[in-house]
This record gives sequence, C-alpha cells and structure tokens, in this order.
Amino acid sequence: MRLQYGLPNKPYIQTILPHGLTVPKVPKGDQVWQHSDAVQQRVDADGNWLRKTDGKIQNQAIEREVDAMTNTESFQSHTRTVDDHSIESVDGVKKIEALGALKLLSGGSASFAAVDDLHQATGRDLNLVVGQKHHATVGGDMHERIQGLRESIAGKNQRLQAPKNWVGSGSVKIF
Repeated sequence: MRLQYGLPNKPYIQTILPHGLTVPKVPKGDQVWQHSDAVQQRVDADGNWLRKTDGKIQNQAIEREVDAMTNTESFQSHTRTVDDHSIESVDGVKKIEALGALKLLSGGSASFAAVDDLHQATGRDLNLVVGQKHHATVGGDMHERIQGLRESIAGKNQRLQAPKNWVGSGSVKIF
C-alpha cells in the first residue's frame, strides 16, 4: 500500500502479488501483451512481431500504407470491395493461378493488350460469342490449322476477297 503525494488520506494499491501463480515464461528480450493463449501480441528480441487472436482484427484509417520487401498472405477465402478505381502496377511478371475456374467480369468494356505476344490456349473448347460485330485486323499473315471439320455459315452472304484465291486441297484447286 502506498500513499498518493505522501498524503495519508490518499492510499492506493501499488502491486498485487499472486499467491501460487507463476508468470508465463518469456525469453529474454521478448515482450508479450497477452489476454489468453489464443489472444496475444508479442515482439521478440530481433524485432519480429506476432499478433494472433481467435476473434477479429480491424484496422480503420483515412490512409493506409504498407511497405515490405516481401509479402505473403494465406486465406481460407478472400473478398475485396473497392468503391472507386483500382490500379495495380507490377514491374515484373504477374501470375494468377486458379485451380477451379477464373472469371473476369466487367459491367463496361474490357481490354487486354500486350506489347509483345498474346497467347490463348485451352485443353478443351474455345467459345467466342459476340453480340454485334466481330472485327479482326491482322498486320501480317494469318494462318489457321484445323485438324477436323471447319464449317462457316452466314445468314445473309459471305464474301472472300483477295488478289489471289485458292480453294481446294493442297494440289487441287476447284476454281
């Protein structure tokens, strides 16, 4: 028991010592803020932090900045909502792997562009559905290699125009 400001009418309890209880073992140089074994925050002597809880961690700020040499995150599931624009810049290679399916949806337009080659590949069918017009512009040659049947059906008319045309097999021209 102590007296606040040395006044006898201002007593206070300075320390409560537990009887029969021990303090958790903390390595030298470490600090622990612990509510229970499942809820704690600690820093070790090397400056590494651990935060864990069986509840929820919530951060609220006007602005948030994270700067790290590497970042690894693991989730059971992940949802992100962005109320305005979202821009991501990657100076190297960005790789997205989805073992189930990958869906990219846009309520407006979608643009895919590459300064170098752009590849599409599938182990099964490639389905292309266009609601209005389909335009394809090729700056050089266009080669198609079809192992099976090619069928082209036009509802109104079909036009093939070139200075030279070849329709037929590799050695037989039909017109």
